[in-house]
Amino acid sequence: MAGSRVTQESPKPPPSRPANRSGYNPGAGSQSGTFASGFNNFLATGRVSLALALAIRYGVDREYLPRFLGVLTADAIFSPMRFWQSVTYGRRIKHAELHPEPLFLLGFWRSGTTLLHNLLAVDQRWGYVNTYQAAMPDLFLAGQRRVRRLLASKLPENRGIDNIPVDFAMPQEEEIAMMCTCGLSPYVFLHFPRTASKMLDYLFVGNRLDNSQSQRWRRKYLELLRAASYNMGGKPLLLKSPSNTSRVSTLMELFPKARFVYIQRNPYDTLRSYMHLLRLMNDWHAFQRVDFNDLLQRQVLTYRQMAKTYLEQRELIPNGRLVEIKYEDLELDKLGQIHSIYDQLGLDGFEFLKPRLEEYVDSIAGFQKNPSHIDDQVIELVNEHVPFLVTEYGYDRLSPPAPTSTTERDSI
Repeated sequence: MAGSRVTQESPKPPPSRPANRSGYNPGAGSQSGTFASGFNNFLATGRVSLALALAIRYGVDREYLPRFLGVLTADAIFSPMRFWQSVTYGRRIKHAELHPEPLFLLGFWRSGTTLLHNLLAVDQRWGYVNTYQAAMPDLFLAGQRRVRRLLASKLPENRGIDNIPVDFAMPQEEEIAMMCTCGLSPYVFLHFPRTASKMLDYLFVGNRLDNSQSQRWRRKYLELLRAASYNMGGKPLLLKSPSNTSRVSTLMELFPKARFVYIQRNPYDTLRSYMHLLRLMNDWHAFQRVDFNDLLQRQVLTYRQMAKTYLEQRELIPNGRLVEIKYEDLELDKLGQIHSIYDQLGLDGFEFLKPRLEEYVDSIAGFQKNPSHIDDQVIELVNEHVPFLVTEYGYDRLSPPAPTSTTERDSI
């Protein structure tokens, strides 16, 4: 993938490397449980200093002190490994080269970005931030064997928000790593929900941050990607983060030769599923009380602003460097959609990838989506805030049922 097209020759077998560089083996079994049962707080594998700084700045409500103290304890336990990685690998990561043509996957949360990420990651020529790095960005290289095996035995069977299985080798969104390593992330609001109005500015790096904040974010983001590049042997990176959907201008400045795939899901389904995700994330991560309806209203406004920003900034992407797909099309024809992405982006090698991709698609054929129901609130929120997405991508506009008359209500 070094040039404008990927060579059609079969790639040479990679040199012997630690387990973390061997790629994702999709469809493998995992353990039982869900993220709701324990190891689920983003800050639990971050720095003690970061957790304390955020707590002092934003406050921890009394009923959440036991959760916060548990996070500090976990952070302290991992501190020696963090020092070990810094000493052993710090210089190597600093000088790691980044491939100039990463592929960024964009789309609002619950739009199908994870499915798309997993499908594309089957191609072993891509590198990515894996789940282990995302969870432990400052120490993942120091604990590749014993610690990783120990923690893998505690992993949940699925993500809790859906039935997608979990393992440390699977590709993961790099925003989690940004949260854990430096806190320059909108995900801070998941821990401190009353900061949403401030921390969500990190979704709009080129628009809402001052120059100093923007430069610091860029520096930390590139450090994170260099660590992933080193971990994956210098492969071009396949990066999925819904937060990047409204950062296209910044990503283009960092990587002028980048490619992009944007996935759009029916906004009614997206918002319905996102409301479920937001409630779970608040239950798992929060250190503060918050009115959920207020939080939801703010997030719907964020959905609108992210969508508008993406539609404006996509014009910055050169021809042949952006593909837009629908989640519904991907769900129906996974191989066909991936083939189309490779073709439109000028990426060769699909025929080599196809057998592995077919194997993965077969492994998830029995995947069961969670039951869904689009209620009146979702319909009203979509129609009020993001009707342009419904129109832009050709979805049917829904309307809530007409109110039942007083007479009809009394007769029930």
